[in-house]
Amino acid sequence: MKKHFFFFIFLVSSFLAAAQTYKYIGVEDGLSNRRVYAIQKGPKGYMWFLTHDGIDRYNGKEFKQYKLLDGEEEINSMMNLNWLYSDSQGRLWEIGKQGRVFCYESKHDRFQLTYKLPKSETEGLHTPVSYGFVDDNNTIWLCNQRNIYLYDSDTKKTVTIKNEINESITDIEQIDATHYFIGTDVGVHYAELKNDILALSPCEKLDTLRLQINELFFHKGSRKIFIGTFQRGIYVYDLNLHKAFHVKSGLIDVSINRICTFGEDEILIATDGAGVYKMNVDTYQSEPYIVADFNRYNAMNGNTIYDIYVDDEQRIWMANYPIGITVRNNRYSDYKWIKHSIGNKQSLINDQVNAIIEDHEGDLWYATNNGISLYEHSTRQWYSFMSVFNKEHENQNHTFISLCEVSPGIIWAGGYSSGIYQIDKKKRSVSFFTPALFGGKTIRPDKYIRSITKDSEGYIWSGGYYNLKKIDFEHQKIELIPGLEAVTDIKERDKDSIWIGTANGLYLLEKATGKYRYITMPVESSYIYSLYQDPNGLLYIGTNNSGLLIYDPVQKSFDHYHKDNCALISNNIYMILSDGKDDILLSTEQGLSGFYPKEKIFHNWTKDQGLMASHFNAGSGTLRKNGNFIFGSSDGAIEFNKEMKIPRKYSSKMVLSDLTIFYQTVYPGDENSPLSTDIDDTKELELSYSQNIFSLKVSSINYDYPSNILYSWKLEGFYDQWSRPGNENIIRFTNLSPGEYTLHIRAVSNEDKRIVLEERTMKISIAQPIWLSFWAMLVYAIVLAVIAIITLRIIILRKQRKVSDEKIHFFINTAHDIRTPLTLIKAPLEEIREREALTKDGISNMNTALRNVNALLRLTTNLINFERADVYSSELYISEYELNTYLTETFNAFRPYASVKHINFTYESNFRYLNVWIDKEKMDSILKNIISNALKYTPENGSVHIYASETNDSWNVEVNDTGIGIPANEQKKLFKIHFRGSNAINSKVTGSGIGLMLVWKLVHLHKGKINLSSVEHQGSSIKVSFPKDSKHFHKAHLATRTRELSTEQVPHVSPAEIYEKAKKQHDQNLQRLLIVEDNDELRNYLTHTLSDNYTIQTCSNGKEALTIVKEYMPELIISDIMMPEMRGDELCAAIKNDIETSHIPIILLTALNDEKNILEGLKIGADEYIVKPFNIGILKATIANLLTNRALLKSKYANLEVSEEEEVSPNCATDLDWKFIATVKKSVEENIDNPAFNVDVLCNLLNMSRTSFYNKLKALTDQAPADYIRLIRLKRAAALLKTGQHSVTEISELTGFNDVKYFREVFKKHFKVSPSKYCKEGGKEDVEEQQE
Repeated sequence: MKKHFFFFIFLVSSFLAAAQTYKYIGVEDGLSNRRVYAIQKGPKGYMWFLTHDGIDRYNGKEFKQYKLLDGEEEINSMMNLNWLYSDSQGRLWEIGKQGRVFCYESKHDRFQLTYKLPKSETEGLHTPVSYGFVDDNNTIWLCNQRNIYLYDSDTKKTVTIKNEINESITDIEQIDATHYFIGTDVGVHYAELKNDILALSPCEKLDTLRLQINELFFHKGSRKIFIGTFQRGIYVYDLNLHKAFHVKSGLIDVSINRICTFGEDEILIATDGAGVYKMNVDTYQSEPYIVADFNRYNAMNGNTIYDIYVDDEQRIWMANYPIGITVRNNRYSDYKWIKHSIGNKQSLINDQVNAIIEDHEGDLWYATNNGISLYEHSTRQWYSFMSVFNKEHENQNHTFISLCEVSPGIIWAGGYSSGIYQIDKKKRSVSFFTPALFGGKTIRPDKYIRSITKDSEGYIWSGGYYNLKKIDFEHQKIELIPGLEAVTDIKERDKDSIWIGTANGLYLLEKATGKYRYITMPVESSYIYSLYQDPNGLLYIGTNNSGLLIYDPVQKSFDHYHKDNCALISNNIYMILSDGKDDILLSTEQGLSGFYPKEKIFHNWTKDQGLMASHFNAGSGTLRKNGNFIFGSSDGAIEFNKEMKIPRKYSSKMVLSDLTIFYQTVYPGDENSPLSTDIDDTKELELSYSQNIFSLKVSSINYDYPSNILYSWKLEGFYDQWSRPGNENIIRFTNLSPGEYTLHIRAVSNEDKRIVLEERTMKISIAQPIWLSFWAMLVYAIVLAVIAIITLRIIILRKQRKVSDEKIHFFINTAHDIRTPLTLIKAPLEEIREREALTKDGISNMNTALRNVNALLRLTTNLINFERADVYSSELYISEYELNTYLTETFNAFRPYASVKHINFTYESNFRYLNVWIDKEKMDSILKNIISNALKYTPENGSVHIYASETNDSWNVEVNDTGIGIPANEQKKLFKIHFRGSNAINSKVTGSGIGLMLVWKLVHLHKGKINLSSVEHQGSSIKVSFPKDSKHFHKAHLATRTRELSTEQVPHVSPAEIYEKAKKQHDQNLQRLLIVEDNDELRNYLTHTLSDNYTIQTCSNGKEALTIVKEYMPELIISDIMMPEMRGDELCAAIKNDIETSHIPIILLTALNDEKNILEGLKIGADEYIVKPFNIGILKATIANLLTNRALLKSKYANLEVSEEEEVSPNCATDLDWKFIATVKKSVEENIDNPAFNVDVLCNLLNMSRTSFYNKLKALTDQAPADYIRLIRLKRAAALLKTGQHSVTEISELTGFNDVKYFREVFKKHFKVSPSKYCKEGGKEDVEEQQE
């Protein structure tokens, strides 16, 4: 066993008061169960607790639980966890009543099942083992009424002997190597075990005792057996005198659970209900030693003690049911803990104690957050003032932070309110004091009064937030000391001066003159909590976050102590007290610190060391007349005896454990384990190169002050600097290079990090790797050669691939060129089929030609898609879409095609609304390929059904068809490039075999899945599934880029050809164009490019354009959308909704190429929507076409080929123009027989000015209003002449012509024939004229 290392801190020899503290360890601290059966201390110093849930190991700071396993079965409960022993070799044993024996294996840090009673021995027994015992010979006894089983832990052999006692054994105590006392449920027996034979020896004095034995204890020094019974007290058998007798004590009616030695001549007796008794082994005098005291908060907390253990440091460990573990430490001072008891008026009124004083009668006053408490020691009675429980003071201040006895029996209390409360002790009355009562009417009442002090001359000094006041209580005078604010503490220096501590620093005030001077302190934070002046005149200053300052007024120098240069536990010094003798006590928020001026050292007392209330309050504390110290805290007040000394001695032992290699814990004996013994006992750790990532855990066994232990380490040979001391106790190393190292580990005091409590070293060696050997180098050479060959092969393949790609690009470019003539072939053929009267054979031939043209177009598209399938972008540009809307749009796009093929095409979904993230361009390709294939391979009168659904974490689209299906043996090849099913190849439907391969790639790019089920001649079902959330798109881009239209989206027809064709149809006169563009360069470019053919007017925004339009009246407007002041779409809407300008064609230029934006632009009336960047030839052709269409529309309007009932022409810009012409025509026709109907009357009917009407009609028909009215009259006259029912004169009158002669002239001028001749020929000339 390794020798224990103990570290001791000693002060100057001083007497320690015989007192104690208690520590309570429960489930909240890590104990596995409150029911503790046994306590043992292991060889390394760990405390072991046998609980109802298993075995716990404790090192003073943390627990580790161990489960007992019988195979896969976990062992717990009272029938399996009963006795815990430590044998002579230091091994730990657990024995259960079911006959299982476990032994702790330190190598593997576990309890191993060592022995188990055979089932044949336990059958018929409810309790197979009534008692288990481990003797000094390392023999394990398993006893029941029938047999005693002796298991030799060294030889692993078991001997069974008959139980000759025939009684239930309850305890065994060994006297020497062969002799034992055996206790049963009815008495005590003396026996000898020799050669595996148990022989009973008659003992008259014992055999006649009829007692139920609970505990036997042999005191070796006195050679006496102490017998603990059930409710019969203590009996003693003296082996020297061979006498047995009963000891009179107070233990008659209680059960004795355990007896243990306590010093040389005393024993401790643990009972079931009476606590712990102490008995002298010579005089047999006994007394209650540890008994529950429920009137105190820091006393024993239970009387049912199952087990008791006294360690080497005189700590008493008790299994305290149902609390857990209670530890009594006799080396620490006792103290009185004063707390509030809810509902008990005879207690402190509140636990938040802000100030304490002792009055002239020795009674204590406590200022709290709920009024003031007075404790009279003579009557032992509590009184409270100004609390919420005092109804007369219910609405007044209840928080007080300072107290002072200004005269005998008169107490002043300062708090948060403005002023001071005065308490008369004898009258038990309370009054309110303000400066005005003493004549200080101009003095501002103060608040936050933190200090009230009475000096040696009887003056009262009151300091608060606003001011410092000097009060003569006897003569009722008050004086304001101006300039001193935020006073926190006042201490008299001598009869002439006084120290003033404030939130801003330290001042020295002359009493007589009121003058003061500021004392500059060498710290950043000058907030002062407390002051104390020792008998030598040194001033101790407790600060906020700056530690302790000691000021020498003579030398005008400071000594500064803080956490970084001493053992001070905190830099917040709340209160300083001393009796002027040895030490000075400092209260902090972490506990108490003691400063010893002679040695200039600090020692601390914290909650870890048994100080239950450790968060003390600022300025709260006093030194009593009897020498006791009392401090106020946030959890009551604590009074210490004047002889109290802060704990100054403790032991600690460093332990190494839990070696992990590549994050796996390894134990000695494991495969590839570098350990031959426990890591704690290992002096040199040898690791292979593959084990260069490892860690180990360092901890300390410390039951006095575990939080004071910090750890620091360095690895010599790797990094020679010590790590910063801290609580981290896992030492990790990663990828250490081969070599020799030395690991140094230190346990450092948290109080003073310069103090090294313990240091350990371990040599670590890491072997050289195999890959530096000769054979490794040979392998490297071979590998490099192989890599060179492969690289060469890759280069050759890439060259071949480049040639192949050039060929593919040639075919792709050819496919682009083929599409243009195919488009020009298809369009005329369709026009002929629609407009020409063909024979039946001609129609058949025409349909055959169109089918083959469509097949050629599909083949070229597939050829283009072949390139896409090979180099399709793997980048996703995602946006959020509503799925139902998106799928409905896709479905509607295929409806016409399904209708032509007479296919029942349907769509449904199981949701109404669902937002999903997709790359729309790629998703379009997925769905259109799947749906088009379904429609393509489904014969007429078949059906295709699209079903969209959602689950908890995905959304799905399923396309079912009744098509030709796919052969079962070919379905696995479906998603391979160029594959087509044999039945598809034999059918009349063309294809390339590229589409579904592209679908498979795009689906997986979306992190989706695609599934196929198909039956040949019955149909197919393809289902694609995608995850709902957008987490899988963490590498995707938001769809912010502007995508150019590909050549596949625009038919590859030469823009120059279109433009020239349109130009021939158009008037050669230069027409007016308005260009609205905020980009100067683009505006100038368009002006320069188009000025040869048009008269150009420009402006830079929509608002300016709206003004110019009505003056300039352009024949076409080209506008950008994104512009300042007024957008292009807003300009378009304004122009199209104005009757004067609605006829003007508008082309919108924009970079917004999303389908939604295009649709919105067209809906507001734009005639064309061209996406930037655009082809200027296409723009010119678009302009020419729009102007040509406008000219055709003018001709139609001018020839009166319009009616109000007629549907709006698809070439018409808006309904407004169409309705305008129809209204004009209707108005003229309704007044056609009225000779007085003229242009002015028509303008009034339309509510338009003559000028506006002229401009509008001229723009739409290219005719003046009078000419247009006359044309309508002539058209009606021609219609009447054709009927032959009226004469020319009558027709002249019916059409509003007053003068027949004038009618004849204008009719002949228009129709090239006289009215009479026109009537005779039936309007043939009119027909011929129209044809011409």
